[in-house]
Amino acid sequence: MKKIILLITLMFMLPLSVSAYDSGYQIDSYDVNIKVNEDNTLDIEEKIIANFKENRHGIIRSIPKTNEVKRADGSTETNHVKISDISVNEEYETSIENGNLSIKIGNANRTITGPKEYIIKYKYSLSKDKSKDFDELYFNIIGSQWDTYISKVTFNITMPKDFDESKVGFSSGFYGQIGTNRINYTVNNNVISGNYNAVLAPNNALTIRVELDEGYFVYPQKSIFYYIFTFLMPIIFVVIAFYWWVKYGKDEKPVETVEFYPPENYSSLEIGFLYRGQLDSKDVISLLISLANKGYLKIEDTSKEKKGIFSKKSDYIFFIKQKEYDGDNAGEKIFFNDLFKHAGSDGKTVKLSDLEQTFYTTIPAVLSTVDNKEYSKKIFESNTKSKTILICLMIFIVILFNIVLPVLEYSGMEFIVFAATLIFGFLFSLFFLISQKTNIIMKIFGVLFSMSFIAFPIITIIPEMDSSLMFTIVYGSIFILILLGLALFMPKRNKYGVEILGRIKGFKNFLETAEKPQLEAQVEKNPTYFYDILPYTYVLGVSDKWMKNFEGITLEPPMWYSGYVTFNMTEFSTSINNTISSAQFAMTSSPSSSGSSGGGGFSGGGSGGGGGSSW
Repeated sequence: MKKIILLITLMFMLPLSVSAYDSGYQIDSYDVNIKVNEDNTLDIEEKIIANFKENRHGIIRSIPKTNEVKRADGSTETNHVKISDISVNEEYETSIENGNLSIKIGNANRTITGPKEYIIKYKYSLSKDKSKDFDELYFNIIGSQWDTYISKVTFNITMPKDFDESKVGFSSGFYGQIGTNRINYTVNNNVISGNYNAVLAPNNALTIRVELDEGYFVYPQKSIFYYIFTFLMPIIFVVIAFYWWVKYGKDEKPVETVEFYPPENYSSLEIGFLYRGQLDSKDVISLLISLANKGYLKIEDTSKEKKGIFSKKSDYIFFIKQKEYDGDNAGEKIFFNDLFKHAGSDGKTVKLSDLEQTFYTTIPAVLSTVDNKEYSKKIFESNTKSKTILICLMIFIVILFNIVLPVLEYSGMEFIVFAATLIFGFLFSLFFLISQKTNIIMKIFGVLFSMSFIAFPIITIIPEMDSSLMFTIVYGSIFILILLGLALFMPKRNKYGVEILGRIKGFKNFLETAEKPQLEAQVEKNPTYFYDILPYTYVLGVSDKWMKNFEGITLEPPMWYSGYVTFNMTEFSTSINNTISSAQFAMTSSPSSSGSSGGGGFSGGGSGGGGGSSW
């Protein structure tokens, strides 16, 4: 009874197994010619006659770029391969898919049936043998990834010099099977010729392993210049860059002085630049308070009285001109005049919502009156920028010798896209490093972002490289990061820059820590002291602390602002902060832009092979 059940089961399984491999084509002939070179590279020619039972465009040949080599004794290793000099007798295209080089042969606009011959040629460059006891030719003549039956397998393997014929072994079958009795072969004048005397089933491999004397393969030696440019030069560059940073880039520690007012009557924008060395668009909004406090405009926030459920706060904030600007500050003049270009019919009143996605064009013009070369010369050493550019040149040279050339050696002409990405990332980094329009945080972010254009292809390709090329790239990358860090912090303040920074830091420290008696004394001397200082607290980032310090101190309400129900410091600070926050959002907002949107071995255990399919 058990035999009958088993027989019935096999009868049902047989058609299922056949249909599982019914790929619509089969290979009638597969001839492989391999010329093994003394440097462990293989010149391979494959002649494949595919017989299409259904309409197909052609075949896809998949060749591994990384091999997990496993031997019958349990030893394993990984080797990485360069595939080059590809040619096919039909039109084709290549891509990288799942760590394999995919050669898609045929025309998408044309189908074929019946037999078709394909001749595929390529150079398969294996990495240096890792074993210290022997060299070997361990290669999958037919890989285990073909999805159809292969008939009439023949091969010729030409070795570069003499070898021990007794150490030639073959394996065939599913991955991991050891040995075979289906190979006929001969060795004549270092040429191993033979054939597989059966039909090779789908997902079955044919593998040869020849154990060779250690030193059988001879690898080209690197010149002394290679080691100088690749390993010594990055060290020299870092030493030079570090010396420049100590001499030209390391800031002296400023001496903080007690300041009750901004030094030298600088405007809030000027103080922001002299403190940080750069400005941000939000710093411009401090001019609203400055101009209002000087009597040029009034700010009315009526949102507490009129704001509806679905209304924007900016619909209820108004700026009302009190007089024409007659000061001598270029930034204030541009800001004031452009602000009231948007006035309504009375020529004096501007609604904040009218400035959304329109006023943003004024921001750069205002910033440029302070954030420019002339102001930079006031506080920075003039030669630091040139040193930054020189360090960037050093970075480019390290990229060239430690990344570009190793990748070129590995990838050949496939390198073109990689090179374009690499150069784009470097130029983008250079822009952020030398730009005067970005602060240090934005510089760091910009450099990291742009360096990702370099890192991504490197991370993608490194796992496929041999250890020596991998070490070269990792070694160079470490020195690139060090040089980038030195370039980022190269700008050095001059004597005046250090002095003014100390005074501004002392001023900021007073704004944060001033005690009530000190503030009351200043208010007694100058009743508008709180409002005179308020614009500066926004560019220095201490507005909340400044207003909190004035809680409990009697002040006259500002004539230039309305937005609170009852005047007290808590009510005023909440209201003015909300107004400034809304103004910052509206006045810096820009129209959104829309974008558009591959003997001793076992079957399949060696290098090469891969497989294929039809399409």
